[in-house]
Amino acid sequence: MSLNAIRARAMNQVLGAGVTIDGLDALDKRLEELKKNGKVAVMRSAIRGGLNAIGKQMKADLDPDAKQGKVAVKSKFKKGKKRITAKVGFGVGKKRGKTYPVNRKGNRKSGVGIDGNNVHWWVAGTDRRWTGAGKGRKRGGRQMYRGAMPAMQPGLATIAYAKSKGKVKAEMIRRGALQLEKEAKKLQRIN
Repeated sequence: MSLNAIRARAMNQVLGAGVTIDGLDALDKRLEELKKNGKVAVMRSAIRGGLNAIGKQMKADLDPDAKQGKVAVKSKFKKGKKRITAKVGFGVGKKRGKTYPVNRKGNRKSGVGIDGNNVHWWVAGTDRRWTGAGKGRKRGGRQMYRGAMPAMQPGLATIAYAKSKGKVKAEMIRRGALQLEKEAKKLQRIN
């Protein structure tokens, strides 16, 4: 039933019974606010719920050899005037400080390992890498070849989305309904 139909029905009941309802104008104002602002809040909550479901699946699908990289799975939601951008993945959202293994200094045999700072190397792979002197680096230093890393889990995000499609839909419906309930409770506070 549309908002106008509800108004007409209420007016007919009021006029037909010869009774007046105090606060009808305030209720009308609140319903208009819900129509404008409530749908954005419900939509935002539903989308965030879907992003969380995909992120959980990505964490579950990440190889145990890169389990420290799970902390890098985050989501980002941005609402513009004409476009909504929602992302979930490695290195998305707020950045955290870099963390390095405690015993790294002096240990030149092995690298730094896979954690939240470089889990994208594991997932997408790297091209050939060099450190030391070179373009944009200090001159006079020794340049060292660090090698290339093949992609160990290519397409992880796509696979995680396909696996969690049902969960995403269910979580979006659940979160949207909860937010709609919150918005409806706001209507009870009529001034």
